[in-house]
Amino acid sequence: MLKGGIDIAPVYHRLPARIRAHALICFLALVLYRVMRQRLRANRSSLSPRRALSMLRQLQQHHVLINQPRVIGTGRVTAEQRDVFKALNLSEPVADSTL
Repeated sequence: MLKGGIDIAPVYHRLPARIRAHALICFLALVLYRVMRQRLRANRSSLSPRRALSMLRQLQQHHVLINQPRVIGTGRVTAEQRDVFKALNLSEPVADSTL
């Protein structure tokens, strides 16, 4: 479950600091997965964390800078993506903003 969802080559570390960092990242990924699964279940969603992430991965954010100010826009959020945000107790991304 911890490494099954990502298709990457094996990572070999020699330095203790890198080994600890890798272990921390794996642990944080597991915690986030578990929290996501619990929130989806608590809100009676039929989605798995993998499917929810797949749906949210389709969102795009665009940064445009022509002189000043910078404009940040987010692609259109679908109804299914809104349901995922709601089930995870997260706010939807802002459609656009100026920085």
